[in-house]
Amino acid sequence: MKALLLMAVSMVLMGCATLEQANADWIPIGPEFPAKKAKEVELISGRQDVKRPYGNLGLLRIKNIKPDRDSLLMGIEKGRKIAASKGADAIQVNQYNSAEDGAADPRITLIIYAIKYVDNLTPEDEEAIENFQVLGMLNDSNS
Repeated sequence: MKALLLMAVSMVLMGCATLEQANADWIPIGPEFPAKKAKEVELISGRQDVKRPYGNLGLLRIKNIKPDRDSLLMGIEKGRKIAASKGADAIQVNQYNSAEDGAADPRITLIIYAIKYVDNLTPEDEEAIENFQVLGMLNDSNS
């Protein structure tokens, strides 16, 4: 009984410490690549920090984050995981704070660009790019 109670309490606490899945929007800009581990995704603060050729895979918005350090760090890690699932090599993180518009209960929206370095593409990566371009042409011809 004691173990069951401890497990229930820990599940509630874990639920409080996570971000809702519904608060994330992925907007694809380029193809998806094979997934990688989140810890392999580099964190950059601006385009000036990128020293290699790259392409944009997509834009990720993680909305309604409390403006405290722990919540923001969880949001960045969530962004890393989502970008890693799309095959990104790095993410560039920006933010919008609703306090700037006078919100009574300010929230943060993380704006994350997922990028793929293009100077070390595998044959599978090149195939993903070609398939994405072909699908783009097909979508244009259906307009």
